[in-house]
Amino acid sequence: MFQKEILPDIHELSHKIVYQPTVSHYSNHIHHYCEILLFISGDVDFNINGQIYTPKPYDLLFIPDQTYHNLIPRSEKTYENYVIGFEKSFVDDGHYNTIFSSPAMTSIRDNAELIGIFKTLDLSLEIMNKKDFETCASAAIKQILLFCSYLTKETSPAVSVNPVTENIVSYIIENLTQELNAQIIADNLMFSKSYIQNIFDQTMHIGLKQYIRQQKLYAAYNEIHNGSISPSQACQKYAFRDYSSFYRQFKKTFGVSPKEVIGN
Repeated sequence: MFQKEILPDIHELSHKIVYQPTVSHYSNHIHHYCEILLFISGDVDFNINGQIYTPKPYDLLFIPDQTYHNLIPRSEKTYENYVIGFEKSFVDDGHYNTIFSSPAMTSIRDNAELIGIFKTLDLSLEIMNKKDFETCASAAIKQILLFCSYLTKETSPAVSVNPVTENIVSYIIENLTQELNAQIIADNLMFSKSYIQNIFDQTMHIGLKQYIRQQKLYAAYNEIHNGSISPSQACQKYAFRDYSSFYRQFKKTFGVSPKEVIGN
């Protein structure tokens, strides 16, 4: 099962089985929407914004919007998962904050009811017409999210890819509306500019400059999309040099202009 853009607020619903996964299959990436992943089987790690998680069967991973993440296969053992990608607005703020609170991974292997909802999605796609499947999927995903907001999360240990990288990521997230570049971050963290650029690239597999730009753009996208601010206000809030450069970078990243995402 692999369904994209099912409804305006549901961007992905999939049940994937990948035989002999390799590192080349997966890259560090970011979404403007949230993601819940149910791990079924495999031998993999997940890097979620610099934190490494090693899932066991029927662990749920919670990946908020604007969060870099990637899968790291440790062997070619068959990898299976369910993925739900949805807009933050699909769930109310209270439930969202509970679902995406720490830790980012918890087990549901003893929760047969919740696992069963995931499995009914396969059957629904198999037997229903498109309209009925969309109705069923929307209801099932809302039910899954409600269940997730009531989970008592087990403590799932994560390992930082590197303490310096963790500090860099934290500094960027905490200062996203400020001017940011390698020199500013280096000065505040008391490292050399070249050192933080090299360590970030090696551990996150993305350049520091690109990471900063993408984090700012996705934050701006979400605020423009939900009507919180105008494109020009987003440009100013996230400290882009000028509107023309903001416009070019935005359209290159999302394929549409800032004004085209308003209310879409």
